[in-house]
Amino acid sequence: MKVPPLWRANPEIWISQMESQFILAGNAMEITKFHLVISALQPEELDIIGDIILNPPAEKPYIALRNRLCSQYADSEEQRLCDLISGMQLCDRKP
Repeated sequence: MKVPPLWRANPEIWISQMESQFILAGNAMEITKFHLVISALQPEELDIIGDIILNPPAEKPYIALRNRLCSQYADSEEQRLCDLISGMQLCDRKP
């Protein structure tokens, strides 16, 4: 299974891509998914989930990992709007 690097700009899409690959590869076990995701992460990303790696929950370790990554890297609705507005060329117009 080819594991792509984490897409920090849109972790939900990256997780969806990973879950599609899990299905195609027949990887349904939580612990297998947990370790495959860990293998795709860079050191700075691993640092964010270090507590989960060192002490994985007994139940649903992949879900805990997925939720942490999404909450850490997902922009808020407000941030997305600010990014959109800051990228617009307003010239002499007001937002």
